[in-house]
Amino acid sequence: MAKKNKKNNDYEEATSPAWMTTYGDMMTLLLCFFVLLLSFANVDEVKFSTAMYFLQGSLGILPDMDSTHENSKLQKMQEIQLEESVKQIDEISEKMGLQDEITVEITEGGMLIRLGSKILFGSGSSILKKESFPVLAVVGRAIKDGVREVVIGGHTDNIPISKGQYRSNWELSASRAISVAKFMVDSSNVDPGKLVASGYSEYRPLVPNDSPENRAENRRVEFLISW
Repeated sequence: MAKKNKKNNDYEEATSPAWMTTYGDMMTLLLCFFVLLLSFANVDEVKFSTAMYFLQGSLGILPDMDSTHENSKLQKMQEIQLEESVKQIDEISEKMGLQDEITVEITEGGMLIRLGSKILFGSGSSILKKESFPVLAVVGRAIKDGVREVVIGGHTDNIPISKGQYRSNWELSASRAISVAKFMVDSSNVDPGKLVASGYSEYRPLVPNDSPENRAENRRVEFLISW
């Protein structure tokens, strides 16, 4: 009988506390979770954010990831939309032979699209050329949704205005910015509350106004897009 009791005691004695089993399972799941995170290190940001969103719902963790996911997804969609618009603008300008008149820069909080005045206006005029409509329509589609603000800035060279309806480069640059803004509202249905029209005259040149080529480069309209 003594031998039998000893056998039962050996069977009943646990090798570790009961809570260790649950704890070990949890650690294993967490390890798998972080390995999964690491596997996404070189994956597209949208796919990563989407995966995090579904993991949040499935595992009941990461309570603050919802807003992060939405913001990241929205920003990525905006970037993709703007990049597609830039490609379309490049194609149109190339057909027009004015590809050098368009530049795009990525900023910290958005994008800067720069259009040379040769595409948009005649000399000393703020009336948009019909040839500029396809380019502006693409920009309008890009900024219609998802952006927080678009500052449309008109810039001139330093040659004083001697005739015409405008008395200074201030008036000309501001009027050009307003013309572009009105096109965005009237033809592309852009929310006017997102638009700011500014005239910078000659005082923010890209290059010195010391040659006809440089002055032509300084005559431009810029779209500073932020989200």
